[in-house]
Amino acid sequence: MHSIWHSLAWKEWHEHKWKLASLAAVLCSIAAMVMWTCDRGTLSGSQFVLAMNFLLAMVIVPLAVFVGLGTATSERSRGTLPFLQALPVPMWRVALHKLAFGLIAIVVPAMLCVALIYVWYLGLRYLEYFVTAKMLGPRSFSFGLDNWFVDGALMVTFVGASFFIWTIAAGVNRRDEVSAGAVALAVMVGWFLLLWLALFWILHWLGHPNRAGEWLATVGLSTAPGGLAIRFDPNERWRHYRLVGLISAAISHAALATWYVRRFGKIADRKIWSPQVAASDGSLPDWIPPPRRSPLAAISWKQFRESGPIALGGLASIVGVVVWRIVGNPGIVFELRDNYAGVPILLGYMIALVVGIGVFLYDVGPGLNTFWRSRPINPNVWFWTKFLSGLAIVMATIYVPILIIALLRGINRPFRDLDASFVAMHMALHIAIFAAAVMTTCLVRHAVYAAILSVAIVYLGYVATAMALALNRVLHGDAGLEYFSSVYDKITPLQFAAGLLGSFVISTLIAWLAVRYDWGRKSRY
Repeated sequence: MHSIWHSLAWKEWHEHKWKLASLAAVLCSIAAMVMWTCDRGTLSGSQFVLAMNFLLAMVIVPLAVFVGLGTATSERSRGTLPFLQALPVPMWRVALHKLAFGLIAIVVPAMLCVALIYVWYLGLRYLEYFVTAKMLGPRSFSFGLDNWFVDGALMVTFVGASFFIWTIAAGVNRRDEVSAGAVALAVMVGWFLLLWLALFWILHWLGHPNRAGEWLATVGLSTAPGGLAIRFDPNERWRHYRLVGLISAAISHAALATWYVRRFGKIADRKIWSPQVAASDGSLPDWIPPPRRSPLAAISWKQFRESGPIALGGLASIVGVVVWRIVGNPGIVFELRDNYAGVPILLGYMIALVVGIGVFLYDVGPGLNTFWRSRPINPNVWFWTKFLSGLAIVMATIYVPILIIALLRGINRPFRDLDASFVAMHMALHIAIFAAAVMTTCLVRHAVYAAILSVAIVYLGYVATAMALALNRVLHGDAGLEYFSSVYDKITPLQFAAGLLGSFVISTLIAWLAVRYDWGRKSRY
């Protein structure tokens, strides 16, 4: 290589190129699926807005977080950080390259996704499927530009980059992606909760509407993860303050990126290999408890110790969001359906993904994998005990706090307006995400790629369900071939849940076979 800069760029490119390719494939495939669901006879700008919000909430945000986790912890989790520290290269140069290529891996697929939507739009206009002359007005998205595609591209870029920067700042120098994910989730939700409560009381004290209050709210919300995409005013008066919001967002995210660059690699990760004299610590007991005689108890204890911190971080996030809904709006009636829609879909999605990856991420590493397979441990007992323990942690973390709060708020009507099919659909979504994360982790043995592939597998299950329903109707003569283009709009929550349960079963079986027969990529680290 010509210089240190070229060498570091070459290294980071080869680490991020497959992330970029897989992210682009997943985003563009899901975008095509969402566009295909739109009714061509009445296609309007609102459907494109809905599609973009769907992509942001369900795809871009979690993928940006996991790319950030890999950027923050990859060197230490693979054991290559001492090698980097021994090179005559400042750590800030390495961190700067990681930051730049991580942003490229997020921004380029997002731009390709928007470009695909634009090409789709041009194709529909050419085929005269559009019935509206103007696609969207100037208030389509947060930046308020006349061109929806430029506006959407800017927002996608900002939201993905924002979550990426927050993740690398919160998870820098952690030992692995799972622990970094728990810390990053707790930090982001904690900051957002603190910021929102502070703004609520400030606006309440100043009186609303108030220009000073709107100015403070714009500055405050722009510092949060994806803050510029939040509309706190239904009349969109905050658009007059967007320049202030852009400046405060740039300053706050630049400060977070600087924190990551300056902190990266600033740890003593060196081991002492020479023999040492054992020293007795008087503060610790001189005995240890007897070993657990039951393999089920021992493996369950191990899994709860590994997933416990993640569950606590997720529990704190869920409780924080629910408390924000109650404290921030003291006059509202607690609606369980609203909390199911707000908490499990986003936070539960991330919790299921992180816990599912963490169930076997450590066990399939070359060192520990070789060790436990050399012990008299039944692989079937090992897999099913850890899998069911992790699944129980996920479901308890997501749903138990909401049910408890609902019962405390009104014992006579805690389940008002709660549809059983609605709950079943979300429960099926979480267990499908968990099983897909476990399966992909056992096969690829890499946290970031496991997260990306898990998202693709879950949506593939949704597409397979819709196609099976459409094929059944076509074969029975109830619909023509054109029914395939609109079946996504007609799928019911229970049918969606049934398809996700099928994905759950298939992913679980493949994961079990992968653990039993040691399938998967054999990593060097």
